[in-house]
Amino acid sequence: MQPGFAKRVGNRWMFALEFEINGDIPRTWSELRGSLWLWAGGRLIGNLYEIETVKIGLDSLVEAAGENRAAASRILAACTRSEALKSVMWARYGEDRDPPVRLGAVDQSTLFSLEILPRRTGPFFDGWEAILFDDGAEEHFIFREGEAETMESVWPMGTFGAVIAEARTEFERLAQSIEVIPIPTTIRTPCRRDISRLAPKWV
Repeated sequence: MQPGFAKRVGNRWMFALEFEINGDIPRTWSELRGSLWLWAGGRLIGNLYEIETVKIGLDSLVEAAGENRAAASRILAACTRSEALKSVMWARYGEDRDPPVRLGAVDQSTLFSLEILPRRTGPFFDGWEAILFDDGAEEHFIFREGEAETMESVWPMGTFGAVIAEARTEFERLAQSIEVIPIPTTIRTPCRRDISRLAPKWV
């Protein structure tokens, strides 16, 4: 038996998250597999046909939404969108390479809070990079796939967190409505014949 449901939360012409569940029924609802992707400014972000445990990608986005981005946003305020994205990716994954722009005496771990993708989203967003930084009353979502052109979408402050939180609530509500395969809880007590058969043989 295969469960199936899909849900989009948010406005895809601004920001939205969409997920689809398919595959065999697992032992627990948190193991449900399917696809997960984002929309930003009408552009689809993610690997649409990738199948994985949806909660893996969703948990990473929830973690990202809970970050305090104020300090890191100030550091990159004067950067172009391409410079800002490259700076965060350098801080997280650049190892000993030189930074793409001069940031002064900055602890590079400060920039970690801006990373949205890939973070720990799994194969849903392999090959994608995205950051989110705050600018007064707006959030700037900057992203690209591979070496493609860097894109940007801007929306009111709090939009990202609100969409992600609602998506998690909807996923959990729908997932928990599926009757999953129960895990056996009955433990059979070995009989005397079993104990005799399993006893070590002394030579």
